[in-house]
Amino acid sequence: MHLTLTDDRRHLPRRPIKGHAMAVFSTGPTTTKLARVELIDASWTGIGVKTTDPIELGTAVSLTPEDSMWPRQTGIVIRCEKLDNGAYHLGLATRRKQAVA
Repeated sequence: MHLTLTDDRRHLPRRPIKGHAMAVFSTGPTTTKLARVELIDASWTGIGVKTTDPIELGTAVSLTPEDSMWPRQTGIVIRCEKLDNGAYHLGLATRRKQAVA
């Protein structure tokens, strides 16, 4: 399956990935939603996932992949595009820890 985002502004190459993850979407200290998502693609700065429900931009997300080859990821929802089949393709900007110089 090949998914594209309209008006794609990504500068880093993405590679297709397969699998599923449990996602915790948080819009505040007490508002969370748990969902199983399909992993679509990844780059050094983001992950594309497919879900059944729309998620508001700016929502914090924590992904725990079902495959132990991937570490837990955290980030922010920066894209949400409805697909023809009724699902949603989310673009997640991941947070990376950087070493202090």
